[in-house]
Amino acid sequence: MGWDNEIVKNPDFFGDDWACESIPQREEQIKRLFQCAEPLLRRKVPIHAWIHGKPGTGKTLVSRFFLKKLEEKHFIQGAYINCWECRTLYAVLERLVLDLRVLGADKPDARFKLERLKRHLKDRPFVVVLDEIDMSPPKERNNIVYNLMSLGCVGLVCISYSRQTYYELDDRVKSRLNPHFIEFRPYSADDIIAILKDRAEAALLPESWNTEDLERIALLSKGDVRTAIQTLKNAVYWAKSEGSSRLIYHHIQNGINKARSLKKKYLLKKLTKDHRILYGLVKKRGEILSGELWNLYQKVCSEKELKPIAPRTYSMYINQLIDLGLIEAERAKIRGKVRIFRAVV
Repeated sequence: MGWDNEIVKNPDFFGDDWACESIPQREEQIKRLFQCAEPLLRRKVPIHAWIHGKPGTGKTLVSRFFLKKLEEKHFIQGAYINCWECRTLYAVLERLVLDLRVLGADKPDARFKLERLKRHLKDRPFVVVLDEIDMSPPKERNNIVYNLMSLGCVGLVCISYSRQTYYELDDRVKSRLNPHFIEFRPYSADDIIAILKDRAEAALLPESWNTEDLERIALLSKGDVRTAIQTLKNAVYWAKSEGSSRLIYHHIQNGINKARSLKKKYLLKKLTKDHRILYGLVKKRGEILSGELWNLYQKVCSEKELKPIAPRTYSMYINQLIDLGLIEAERAKIRGKVRIFRAVV
């Protein structure tokens, strides 16, 4: 669907490659990232950074912005790796050697690729962003962080939902990494309104929207700026499809419903089958005790002839579903460490 109607003045705003030159409400986090990287200017090992916060708080956007500005201002290269897509050390190294066009690194061996990468960098300052590192299995997570720190003058920016992921690393990895923690708190309603206003002013004709529209979107998005921006985009689609020259209430309501649906599908698609089974069981029951969920999960695995995950992995997967905002948990009012799980979306 095109954007050539009376509501939109800048269709580039709605493209996936929209390039921002500033990130409102995240100036402090950007400043701290550059402070961590400052030793790189003297070809010294920088302070590693660990970014943590809920989905939709700007972690990925800020990290990509940081890499972009680091290269533009200081000619320091970097690489962005999503550990949801590259979950193993081998996969991470494969992505790095491909992105950097490292010659002679096609041998299918992690150690070989690591050595070739080390030789290619030659102690040049370099930054690797490891986004969604909590989605990599614990053993691989340790291998990724530990081995990348051996590359020389390399800084790591690890991104996760909570600091707990760092504390789950092996002691030798934690002590060597010793990162500076940077928290991304959920945006306030005022923050989201300000961000949406910048986008709306850049993309839409003045008479097609008002502040009340943005306030409604901010309220519905519950601190998730990604959902808020997607809602605005969807609402404009609805307005265009109806030939409307301005946004009205049901455009925004349809926009938030679609944004939430897309977010759920996107998250579930990227998760493992075990994540999806657990989420499906919680959603089907509406409300379920933690012990009952574990028993039901094992029953489903038996019926489908699947190998169930270990209890420790089960706990990790449940916490990931909570961090992603797919389910919520509260302490049950019975004896013992029992929780009640509910589906959120």
